[in-house]
Amino acid sequence: MNRFLRWLYPNQRKADRHPEPPLVAYLGTGRTSQEFPVGDVSANGFFMITAERWLPGTVMPVTLQRAGTGESDPAASIIMESKVVRSGPDGVGFAFVLPERATPESDDAQLEGWGDKDALERFLQSLKVAQHGESQLE
Repeated sequence: MNRFLRWLYPNQRKADRHPEPPLVAYLGTGRTSQEFPVGDVSANGFFMITAERWLPGTVMPVTLQRAGTGESDPAASIIMESKVVRSGPDGVGFAFVLPERATPESDDAQLEGWGDKDALERFLQSLKVAQHGESQLE
């Protein structure tokens, strides 16, 4: 039956997930909220382990920070606009909302410290996650 369901509803994920990354998450743009463990991360989103639940579609900034690092290392964290896409028994799944490219005519310049696709890719590659013999996220 599971094989039939996987055929009928194939995995919609477009990026590899990396379980138990050395990351913590904070709601908002600072580290003033509670620290939440991150269950997995990919180039498309992450799963935050929490008892909190938000409605799917809720968009909020989330700061992802390498575990065990302080605020003094700006390369150790990234702020990403994130949208709730699902809830599970142990947490909430978020998708990254990547900013549109700013144009010279645009008044909406990228906020300093906020991640875009390139910054997110560099941040994820900087994580040293052992995954099937690999030393970094790909």
